[in-house]
Amino acid sequence: MKTFPTSAVWCLGILFISVSLITTGSSEVQVVGPADPVDALAGDDIILPCSLKPKASAETMIVRWTRLNLTTENVHLYRDGRDSNEDQSPSYRGRTSMFNEELKNGNVSLKLTRVTLSDAGSYMCFIPTLTSQVKETTVQLLVGAVSQPVISIDGTKDWGVVLKCESGGWFPEPEMEWLDSSGTILPADGPPERHRDSEGLYTVRRHVTVNQTDTNRFTCRVQQQEINHMKETEIHVPDDVFPKSHVGLIVGLLAAAVVVLTASAGGVYWWRKHMKEKQRQRWEERDKKIIKDLEERMKDYKLEQEKRRDAQFVTRNKDHLIQNVSEGKSIASELHKKDLIPDEMNSQISAAGTSQDQMRLLFKALEEAEDTTRVKSTFYKILLDLEPDVVKDLGLFNLIGLFNTIEKQRQRWEERVKDYKLEQEKRRDAQFVTRNKDHLIQNVSEGKSIASELHKKDLIPDEMNSQISAAGTSQDQMRLLFKALEEAEDTTRVKSTFYKILLDLEPDVVKDLGLFNLIGLFNTIEKQRQRWEERGDARFVTRHKDHLIQKVSGGIHSI
Repeated sequence: MKTFPTSAVWCLGILFISVSLITTGSSEVQVVGPADPVDALAGDDIILPCSLKPKASAETMIVRWTRLNLTTENVHLYRDGRDSNEDQSPSYRGRTSMFNEELKNGNVSLKLTRVTLSDAGSYMCFIPTLTSQVKETTVQLLVGAVSQPVISIDGTKDWGVVLKCESGGWFPEPEMEWLDSSGTILPADGPPERHRDSEGLYTVRRHVTVNQTDTNRFTCRVQQQEINHMKETEIHVPDDVFPKSHVGLIVGLLAAAVVVLTASAGGVYWWRKHMKEKQRQRWEERDKKIIKDLEERMKDYKLEQEKRRDAQFVTRNKDHLIQNVSEGKSIASELHKKDLIPDEMNSQISAAGTSQDQMRLLFKALEEAEDTTRVKSTFYKILLDLEPDVVKDLGLFNLIGLFNTIEKQRQRWEERVKDYKLEQEKRRDAQFVTRNKDHLIQNVSEGKSIASELHKKDLIPDEMNSQISAAGTSQDQMRLLFKALEEAEDTTRVKSTFYKILLDLEPDVVKDLGLFNLIGLFNTIEKQRQRWEERGDARFVTRHKDHLIQKVSGGIHSI
């Protein structure tokens, strides 16, 4: 029987190990998560995404999901090919699961059912068995609550009706505003009233005084920008609810207004310009307030993230720090000066014989502290001052990765603020076009040119552009163009673009609309006055019915 020489066996073994190392090292497996936060409403079932890249099986790995709170909470643990949740936090019991059939594809996402407001926060997906530097990722969960607003009539004021809107069960705190039938924001009777109940949910209430209009329809809107949710309720106020005892006053005001309009027609444009400037300033102030609020939240978020990062560093590297830190007694003394560890424990650490014993006792004090995140974060800063080389050797890669995550979060907030401003501008432009449709159809002469510009931007189809170009009059061109605007899939965006092109080609038409809208307002007041006079005559005849019958009958007999 032939046998291989010993030297040949060794050569083959070395060759096999070399090939294996080259093969396994060619593609490093990392843990990846979502770039954006996960949004949810209370009661929803949600998925916290986490996976391996490039794709690799996680069936034999350890997958640990934790929540990064003031103290780290165990959310879900998978190991030895099964779920192992003996140490799971009670608040998550029976609500977590993983997609076991997808583990072979590297999908280690977590499903969380019946989400509550207290579930909001940062969750870490950690796979300690990976050999790569990137073993974990953080997923941000935002949880909100909404409800439908309720409108009621709360009496009358002068010649208007007071409406009340109330909506409870919101989180985070929402904003409330009143709108008329054309979508214009109405000035409310003071700031909104806010209340927060024992469960942390907000109730918002706001009043507005409205005058009679052609439609008498008004809308209460409640919205929460952070979780991107909005609820609206509309009410129709009957004509007979409005007060009827101010006809004489209205007639006098109408006569005075006609005199003022005749005397100052040339100043109407400047008045409109002033009002628009004031409204623009109010919008800018609101936008600045939102931006300031976002910046303050971002600052608090960064400070909290820094504390959690320091505490996680200390927890993750406990064994290494016990073996390598030599200034345990000095660190304990500094913590004792800050009242972060008790006198008895400080004495025990000072009396310990070796640096390892000092560090073991010090870690016991850290873990028994009431606010363990704060104490561990302070420990980290003192350690960084006394023994910086120990921290640098351990935390360089983790520190760089965390700062990159924070920077991405800041950029996402800035993009949200920018998108909010652009969307508000589009809505204002679209409302202007909708409100002045008839006037624009009669007065705009560049309908064909405007349609051509919209067609170049792929905002109206070829066939409609051809029909507009072939139309005989400018009014026909504008009617077809408005039909295209209202049939567009994103009508707000198309109307906003139409407004900007109109402002460039025919600015005088836009300016003239200030005077046109004011004259239309006075015409509406005059029609209302005539209706009230007719009603007053009818009530006179009804009230003096018997007297009129006697007088008129006597006149007939004398004839």
